[in-house]
Amino acid sequence: MKTFKEKYKTNYIYYLMIIISSLIISIPLFSKDLNVCTDDGIQHICRLIGTYQTIEAKQFLPLIMSNFCNNFGYSWNIFYSPFTSYVPLLLKIFNLSYIQILKVFMFIVTLISGITMYKFTKRILKGTKIVNDESNIKKIATLSAILYILAPYRITDMYIRVALAELTSFIFIPIIFEGMYIIINENKRSYRLAIGTIGLILTHTVITMYTAILCLIYLTIFIIKKIVKSKLNKEAKKEVLQIIIKLIQNILFAIVITSFYWVPLLEHYLANSYEVFVPGRMQRIEVLEYYKINFHELFLTTKNQTMIYEIGLVTVIGLILTPIAMKKVSKEYKTIHITFLVIGIILTIMTLNIFPFEKLPSILTMIQFTFRLFEFTAFFFSLIAAVNYGVLIKNFKIKDVIVLTTLTALLIIPYKNKIDFEGTTYKEKDLLEPIKLTENTGRVHAGMASMEYMPSKMFNNLDYVTNRKDEPMILNEVNTIISYYEKDGSNMQLEISNVEENTIIELPYTYYLGYRIYQDGNEIKYTESDKGFIQITLEKACNNSKIQVKYLGTNAMLASYCISILGAIILIIFIYKEMEKRKNDTNRIFKKIKR
Repeated sequence: MKTFKEKYKTNYIYYLMIIISSLIISIPLFSKDLNVCTDDGIQHICRLIGTYQTIEAKQFLPLIMSNFCNNFGYSWNIFYSPFTSYVPLLLKIFNLSYIQILKVFMFIVTLISGITMYKFTKRILKGTKIVNDESNIKKIATLSAILYILAPYRITDMYIRVALAELTSFIFIPIIFEGMYIIINENKRSYRLAIGTIGLILTHTVITMYTAILCLIYLTIFIIKKIVKSKLNKEAKKEVLQIIIKLIQNILFAIVITSFYWVPLLEHYLANSYEVFVPGRMQRIEVLEYYKINFHELFLTTKNQTMIYEIGLVTVIGLILTPIAMKKVSKEYKTIHITFLVIGIILTIMTLNIFPFEKLPSILTMIQFTFRLFEFTAFFFSLIAAVNYGVLIKNFKIKDVIVLTTLTALLIIPYKNKIDFEGTTYKEKDLLEPIKLTENTGRVHAGMASMEYMPSKMFNNLDYVTNRKDEPMILNEVNTIISYYEKDGSNMQLEISNVEENTIIELPYTYYLGYRIYQDGNEIKYTESDKGFIQITLEKACNNSKIQVKYLGTNAMLASYCISILGAIILIIFIYKEMEKRKNDTNRIFKKIKR
């Protein structure tokens, strides 16, 4: 069995090439004039700032940015997958600015996505014995990873849209499909599918949904192949059942471990109307139709075109070689090759203006922009093109990988004209305190995207929000007096005099679940006011009363965090046991060989 040192010596050149390719695509990140506040970038920066400030304020669950939305509070982390909110903030230990954190994180996820693609490709090719030489498999896997890293659409995600969550999701798609391959094709126990699914759920909900559909297609093709080959005899039925059980185990782990995210989300969906859940709010058909692309944009980016949708010349040539390459690949690999190629072509067609995407079920039009499918085509086509080059180039060597990498890198140089090097008009220090929402303040300045995570009542009463004072207000005509109040983020103290029956008070907090409100030490319930704020009703008359407000999360939220932690611990134990089992099995095999 190879030691770590021996493995390192064998693999270092391949990892080095992946690192170099990641640095090449990341060159603009080193420019101080790069504007990363364009499009989604400003939102991600504001979200990082808000999350960090919430953690600094020692809010028990960092779900609500209490100083956003004129200090009434605004939540990204209840509704938006939290991976790109929490994980980048680990870089704060290096005392980086938020813009620097964004840049460094984009490089890291690019590099890791290359490594996961390398491992996925290597696993599939090794499993199907596509070539006899293991070093050739590693070269093909390296080329696949490099084409994935240097895919032109990645530039759109990194620099034009600054779509941090979508860019991060590039990491998890190869992990998921590697897990699927191990379970379905090798019928082995593996938890890679669970790990990849957890990462993807916590990164990008829409990409998760589409990945699930593609995985289901992959599973269906395998079962059909089994039926044709074995007529689903007793042994084949047993194998399919074993595979389905392993898949279910992985899915259950993913559901349990991500419960800390989807439980609060589900609670809010069931409890109230928020803009993000309003039909048509996030899936505007006119926007979807507008961003459909023309066929020529798959191969050519015009001067006036803002975004890049090209497949990439090196990848295109690799795809064209498929009919010739298919004669040389092993029979057991052909199904995967054809499946991935067909899926990639279908997804590409779905992005075109000739395809009636808007007529698909609403669950699919939630993708918002058809060009998001290019993330999947980059994944499928990178594998296909790399394999085709690997089997067709005689004595495929590392120098061939270098030549193809160099050519791919040179072909993306013209895209630099699409990147904004004008420098950001936003100063980070000006974003540390969220700009007040007024009639003249744009949504970008306020750091709340299109305000889709507001209660609908609040969104429909923005004039009231912009003019409302940051203080509790008595809504009905009573003689009750608020004699004192002190507000500190999500914490508030109130002292009330001459309390009459059924006094209604609107608190200066956006209506989200998880606040705990106490009257004289006893917890009381709250509702949503007509304007989308938290409202309490003091039912009994009394001379004086003290009200205390804290954000501690609902019981379901707290339970979900415990369940997620417990699920993660169990998964780690299972993974450790599986690794130990494989290690022992390998040692037994080596001992037998020595005998």
